[in-house]
Amino acid sequence: MVLAVNAWDEDKDVVSKFVNENKLKQRVLLNGRDTFKGPYGQKAIPVVLWVDRSGKIVRTHIDFAEKDAAALDDSTAKLVAGKN
Repeated sequence: MVLAVNAWDEDKDVVSKFVNENKLKQRVLLNGRDTFKGPYGQKAIPVVLWVDRSGKIVRTHIDFAEKDAAALDDSTAKLVAGKN
């Protein structure tokens, strides 16, 4: 499952506009600041976290640029297939 977390706690209208403009298909969690910084201890934004079913972070990628998309997709596919 892919989730986006709004770590800035922006209003739902702001997030909805961003989701629509960027044609995001994943669920977006609102008010995610505490979730983001709490149990996962993250400070960098943006960051991609791959979290296993037990809640353990198994891979991290800090920042995002369009050139990163293929590598992120590849990492996701490997983890889903059970290949760390």
